[in-house]
Amino acid sequence: FLPVGNYVVEVTATSGFKKAVQGGIVLRIGDISRVDMTLEVGAVSEQVTVTTAPPEINTTSSELGRTVQTAEIENLPLVERNVYALLDLTPGVQSNNNGVATASAATSNLSLGFPEQRTLINGGTDGGTGSVNYYLDGGTNMTNLRNTGNILPSPDAIQEFRVQTNGYNAEFGRFANGVINVLTKSGTNKFSGSLYEFVRNDAFNANEWGSLLAKAPYRRNQFGGTVGGPIWRNKTFFFFSYAGLRQTTSTFLSGAIVPTALERVGNFSASTTRPRDPATGVTFTCLGVTGVICPNRLDPVSVRIINDYIPTANLPNNRWQGNVSNPYNTDEYLAKVDHQLTDAHRLTFSYFNTAGSTTVFPGSGNLPWATQDFTWRQHNLNISDVWIVDANMVNQFWVTYTRNFGGRINVPTTLRDLGSSFVPQGVASLPQISVAGYFSLTNAIGGPRAGTDLYSARNIFSWNKGRHSLKIGGEMVLNKDIQETLLNNYGVF
Repeated sequence: FLPVGNYVVEVTATSGFKKAVQGGIVLRIGDISRVDMTLEVGAVSEQVTVTTAPPEINTTSSELGRTVQTAEIENLPLVERNVYALLDLTPGVQSNNNGVATASAATSNLSLGFPEQRTLINGGTDGGTGSVNYYLDGGTNMTNLRNTGNILPSPDAIQEFRVQTNGYNAEFGRFANGVINVLTKSGTNKFSGSLYEFVRNDAFNANEWGSLLAKAPYRRNQFGGTVGGPIWRNKTFFFFSYAGLRQTTSTFLSGAIVPTALERVGNFSASTTRPRDPATGVTFTCLGVTGVICPNRLDPVSVRIINDYIPTANLPNNRWQGNVSNPYNTDEYLAKVDHQLTDAHRLTFSYFNTAGSTTVFPGSGNLPWATQDFTWRQHNLNISDVWIVDANMVNQFWVTYTRNFGGRINVPTTLRDLGSSFVPQGVASLPQISVAGYFSLTNAIGGPRAGTDLYSARNIFSWNKGRHSLKIGGEMVLNKDIQETLLNNYGVF
């Protein structure tokens, strides 16, 4: 219930005892700190100050976990500026899938159209749906379509986070595998801020393994800033953060054997493989020349594909290598206000928005063909109230709205655009085409929309009564999922 930070406890008696002061008490996210005080006989005007910090050993619960603090977040290297990467510092975390920006088409966790954080803890399984609780400022930070974690603000905006791996309280229900609880920074009575930019480019990079071409362009600029301070001194505080990413990378394609100049016009007389007429099973012959397809027998759609999409060889033996551009752009905003409504009520409002993030991925074939455009947007709205009911009773209440939707849209071109009568069902897409031993033109399953609207209310009431400490609470969640996707509607040839 208290803000994270350093605390001092003072204990006084009405008469006959010295005042006792205990310093060095550090509260982190989710901590319960026990402080045992001893009053010595003496005058009330005298004071005993203890500067040694209480022991770090947790004697109040059986919970296992680790708090990743501000110093670690700010000073440890984060290549992608993704705080989830620090989950690997916690014992028991066996798998941590992040690194969205540089994931290849084969390993991308953008499979639904938006980034998904998947964490496995202490032998946990995924099985298509996650089993870890994710929180941001006390509110649920998940997309329940597959129970995966959502994007976090930039490291400069995060105060600390705690990973609980075992024995945690009933207040963190829903999933048994673990809890990841992230707390963003708040403003103070002093104005403070930061500016940053991280730059990577191809001047620092080696060439792709196996590439015989010049290095592909690589540009990555990640920038942003934070500012925080008082709106009303000792009463109301604000904090704001912005982070942006502008990245241009590429996917290296290799291994394709493309048609020769003669083959591109239907002349396979000098080729090892000679096409057969599918109607008769006999090798094509034109004007008595075996292996030649007469111009009137050439399918006009195939001619368009050859001329418009199949590149000519740029390596010996009719081989082709190349790079396909993968732009990746994001903008993220965090706004937070803390207000001490009365001595007994502290209100906190936070809003996080990823603004319209986009990236483009090519297919998994070995020639440029179809691409998928990914667009997603995430909203996190959290409002919480800490109410000190009495000296031994405290209540905390959260209201949360989380929205995360994305789409993976194939570039809207179809065989009909190339003159074919083939009609794909649903969203426009080019087909998959494979020529055994030569090249493959692939496409991926597309879908205009997938994601979750999640509404939740959570309450925790703490009551210390004599020798007993009680916690009572509950959570209500309304979750609305949607997944509009299509299977291989584009045809496979």
